Amino acid sequence: MTKTNIILLVIEIILVFVFLCLILYKYSKEKLDNILHRLNEAEDECVNNLKTKYDLLLEMIKIIETKYKVESKAFDETKKVNIDSVNSFKNEKLLNKCYKEIIQVKEDNKKIKETKNFKELINNYNQNELRIISTRTYHNKYTLIYNNLLKKFPYNIIAKIRRYQIKTLIDGKEISNNFNNDLEV
Repeated sequence: MTKTNIILLVIEIILVFVFLCLILYKYSKEKLDNILHRLNEAEDECVNNLKTKYDLLLEMIKIIETKYKVESKAFDETKKVNIDSVNSFKNEKLLNKCYKEIIQVKEDNKKIKETKNFKELINNYNQNELRIISTRTYHNKYTLIYNNLLKKFPYNIIAKIRRYQIKTLIDGKEISNNFNNDLEV
């Protein structure tokens, strides 16, 4: 073998290696982008469901305050809540407290039970609660997948290049009861 043939062979090996690295990069980037897209859609859905929950609570509060002249500190605190991002789930305990108080007022006043609009609001609220649990679970599933990928090669390199950040889980009752604490997040 001549020196030229050896140099050409080395160049071909380098080109094949670079080509394989580019294929690996593209595949890994697409996988991360796909998961990130699902995660962002789930975040949007979670926020929309939380906004719906908030709106339903405001409607129930309005009915209780206008028709039945019942006031509450929880109602006032709920009116001040701002739902604008996934971080708004920190206010969910306050929203749940408000709902419990609405249910208590409903139990105390038989007239409210007979109101068709109020029954419909409670039914819509319960259906929305199921959607919140579902989307939160979906979001948390993909958050775990995404965060674990960011710790593995070659995804960790892509994450540094593309400046991807670790995402946080959305806390929920269904997570805290069934969450495996050994799982690294």
